Amino acid sequence: MQARLQGSRFLVIACAALVILLAASAVIQYQWSRRVAAADVQREREQLASAAALFAADFNVMVSDAAEFLEADAWQALQSRKALTRLPRLIGELYFVEAHGRGTKQVKRLAADGTFVPAPIPAWMEQQVCSLSVMEEPPALVVPIYEFAKHPARPAKGIRYMETISSGLNQCFVAQIDAGSLRTAILPQMIQKSFGETLAHEYQFAVVWRGQKSDLVYGVPQRADLIRTFFALRPRPIMVPNRTGLEPGGRPPVRVEHFESTIVSGGSESSADLMDLFGTGIWELEMAHKGAPLREAFEREANWNMLLSVGVETLLLVAMAFLVVGARRMQQLADQKVRFVAGVSHELRTPVSAIAILARNQADGLVAEPEKVRQYGELIHQQSSRLNEMVEQALAYAGMHSVARQGARSEIDVRQIIESCVEARRTELAREQFEIQTAVQADMPKILGDEALLRTAIDNLLRNAQKHARAGRWIRIGAALGAGNKEVRISVEDHGPGIDEVEQAEIFEPFYRGRAAVEAQTPGSGLGLSLVRGAAEACGGRVTVAARPGGGSIFTIHIPT
Repeated sequence: MQARLQGSRFLVIACAALVILLAASAVIQYQWSRRVAAADVQREREQLASAAALFAADFNVMVSDAAEFLEADAWQALQSRKALTRLPRLIGELYFVEAHGRGTKQVKRLAADGTFVPAPIPAWMEQQVCSLSVMEEPPALVVPIYEFAKHPARPAKGIRYMETISSGLNQCFVAQIDAGSLRTAILPQMIQKSFGETLAHEYQFAVVWRGQKSDLVYGVPQRADLIRTFFALRPRPIMVPNRTGLEPGGRPPVRVEHFESTIVSGGSESSADLMDLFGTGIWELEMAHKGAPLREAFEREANWNMLLSVGVETLLLVAMAFLVVGARRMQQLADQKVRFVAGVSHELRTPVSAIAILARNQADGLVAEPEKVRQYGELIHQQSSRLNEMVEQALAYAGMHSVARQGARSEIDVRQIIESCVEARRTELAREQFEIQTAVQADMPKILGDEALLRTAIDNLLRNAQKHARAGRWIRIGAALGAGNKEVRISVEDHGPGIDEVEQAEIFEPFYRGRAAVEAQTPGSGLGLSLVRGAAEACGGRVTVAARPGGGSIFTIHIPT
């Protein structure tokens, strides 16, 4: 017994230590998951920023290539009056503007055959000046063409000087950006190329004018997790026509000019400090994680992972709880079986010894008087009944818990089964001067269940009352409808010492014997009430016990109708 107690304590201590370890592990996992989520967000932002930088660089190269194309190929085609066979994919329509005195302009438009033909001035171009800029509505790139005056003659000897004279900016190409191609082909393809399939699928993209969120170029308005500016021109040498000549020694003339880029919208100019065409860019690429903001999405994923981990640890805790409860239950059953074996051995030894002694006395001729023979016969009958009762209970318990048992369910007449059980014990109860009363409600409906088990249950309740209520010598058995006529209640009452409330939940356990029965050395194996509960459950019902007013107990079998 001491070894079992030590083993049980060790199991409880081990489980408690494991619970503490799991709790500490959960706290560490929570802190680690927060750090991992923050690191994942930072890594994702860096990956987005790298991909956005690649996207901006590619787009800026495309814009610069388009500007160089206008300064070189388009200008050469215009001057030579040859057909311009191709246009950069960014350009939709192309105009050449030449400003004259007093604000007059001459406009030529690139026709379908690749030549420039005169065209009326579009309304959106009336206020445009020939400076390197980008128009907002419609989006258009303005690239000026520079003209240089000839240098004055230089003396052959003496002090040499160089005079650089430039004319005003009165010629330019206005390339209207192909908005349809930009939205349906250029931007989607560049996003797919720069960000890859995974990021392009996980994020939504939008392009807006820098500082003007309402001016949408591509995508849909959204809250952005990351913003990258683009659409900038890289600095490059000015294309100088060859007609300016070379300086002596073959060196070209040097021309230094200050450039200031502006955006023209509706005829008004906005400061280049905000949208510098030669700086970071005039458009913004907005990137937003689908479904939830980037940080929230990673925190949500971390929370799900944490919940999964907590769920696993909870299952471990539940498993440990079941292990502890099961171990304690097994220990209790082992102790009960030990007590059962000891009790049954003692109970079997007593009637067997008594029968053997009585039979030996009769066989040896020690009992000759008729009255003593009758007494010996009565004692042998009592001990035989006691022995038979214990054997029947053990067999009934084994049969009830056998997997192979299939209960035969049939209709049961409650009144008839109660009367037969009472009649079977009437003689024995009368011998011990018990008063027995029956009260069965009229028109009692039949119930469905195992008749043999129900008979065993009622008989065990009567036998239990007879055994423990000898002082009161009164038993009442009855049956009535209850719970709104949804169940039949079969009750057995007695005037015995009653059952402590602490023990009422345990007396239906196998091999359990109450403290009062043990102290009074009342014969029994602890199986009777367990058989009653098993029989009630086999009929689809249950059994309850309550204290009877005035002393005693009331056992009630509840069976559904």
